[in-house]
Amino acid sequence: MYKVTRLTYHILVFVLITQSIQLLGQEDSFIDGKLINAKNQTPISFATVLIKNKKRGLISNADGGFRIPYTFKKNADTLVISSIGYLTKEIPLSNLKTNQINLIRLLEKIELLDEVKVVTSKKKKRKSARSIIRTAIDRIPQNYPFSPYSYVGYYRDYQVKDGHYLNMNEAIMKVFDQGFGTEDFKNTQTTLFSYKNNTDFPKDTVASKPYDYINRSKIISNATLDGQGGNEYTILRLHDAIRNYNINAYDFVNRLNKDLIKNHRLKLLPETFIDDIPLYAIKVSKNKENIKVESKIYVSKQDYKIYKLEYAVYDRQQSNTTKTPKKNQGKLLFEIIVAYRSNKGLMYPNYISFNNAFEVLQPPKFKPVTAKINHERKRFELIFNNSVSTKDAFKKKNYRLWYKEIKLKIDSVSVKKNSIYLYPEDKKAFFHPKMIQSIDKLSSKGVSIEVKNVQDIYGNIVHEQESVSYNQFREFFVQELSTNTEKNTNQLFMIKTKPISKNIHPTNTPQNLLDYWMNTPLKK
Repeated sequence: MYKVTRLTYHILVFVLITQSIQLLGQEDSFIDGKLINAKNQTPISFATVLIKNKKRGLISNADGGFRIPYTFKKNADTLVISSIGYLTKEIPLSNLKTNQINLIRLLEKIELLDEVKVVTSKKKKRKSARSIIRTAIDRIPQNYPFSPYSYVGYYRDYQVKDGHYLNMNEAIMKVFDQGFGTEDFKNTQTTLFSYKNNTDFPKDTVASKPYDYINRSKIISNATLDGQGGNEYTILRLHDAIRNYNINAYDFVNRLNKDLIKNHRLKLLPETFIDDIPLYAIKVSKNKENIKVESKIYVSKQDYKIYKLEYAVYDRQQSNTTKTPKKNQGKLLFEIIVAYRSNKGLMYPNYISFNNAFEVLQPPKFKPVTAKINHERKRFELIFNNSVSTKDAFKKKNYRLWYKEIKLKIDSVSVKKNSIYLYPEDKKAFFHPKMIQSIDKLSSKGVSIEVKNVQDIYGNIVHEQESVSYNQFREFFVQELSTNTEKNTNQLFMIKTKPISKNIHPTNTPQNLLDYWMNTPLKK
């Protein structure tokens, strides 16, 4: 009896501990979802996912994915999901499972407005795309906040190569905007709540280096990036052409209130919806030499609020290296998507995504790693990282040899595995006891060796660097908005000229930090 009772006690303790561990794990876990089009199963990117009856939410990733902390499921909360062109959908979090990706299908909202006929004494004239955009811009002062407001959101910057995420950095920030009547760059302040260099994603140290237009080791083709000396987040904010509607933002929008209409062709597209709000959809395009612009603007029919601006610029001379359906457009140079959401009659930031292509010179696949002077054998030895092909390695014209700026003639060349041996003509003049030395690099202490046009056994040419295409993303997604706010003078604000990673201040961490979360994309 004693043994049975003791065994029962141990089993009970084990069960209680296991359940406690599971509960603790769930507290820190997330519910993963993915939004897809119910008709064609394609992902729905940048949809708004709100937690009902709370001032909090997130935006779906480019692949339609999103993450919600388990805490909200425990509290029996409901998600409200909306996106332009789709029916708004409510889903109780209790319906979603924690150990899998929950597929959520949204239905397209299609209403043939042209079939709705209204009998009036006078036929209503259809508005032109130009007049709609002009009215929307003119109404910015009454449709957007000119008094201070703030919001907390999720920031991330990362790079994509061949469809895979690299160099993922994430942060939670609070932004204090003094309103549209002030200059954003000078007056908006940001507090960094938390920052993480996400080591779950691969690192590419070559791609993470600063842009270098002198050596052209990292460049943006046919474009430059004007950050006015700011950090990653400052650069992102400068590309919100709605917030910065009266200053130069980027080509070819430039000053939205002066140049958008002047610089583009406008075409009215079929109307669409966000929630139950009817929207004008307007195509904005431009062709200039080899540059092609494809853009859309969504404006509410009733009050001319700009809900969304999509702007993409392509180089038609180059092919598209990204895995997108827009292959016929050419190579994407940059794309900006900015969206606003209505709150108490005014439009406030919802999200912004800025993506630009860039080129990086990769390190040579075939290169010399060591050079030596072999006194006994009276030769110079070049050791490479790969085995040398004999195709062009024996040609003396592929080498130049100097000692103290005096060019030495080469008598012969021999090859052995990953080494090339150079024999000078005047061996007696050069090889004597005082010249015995060994060097670790190609140009040092009077000896210089140049090599060209030599290949390794894989066909790589010595010193040749390949240019590889990447895409750089900077994104910010609002999670909580406060329409009446003032700056907290006790907080340390981000120094805009310093990288985000250098702006970490532990004293800025709020007590309710766990109310916000990083909507980290799933690794590809």
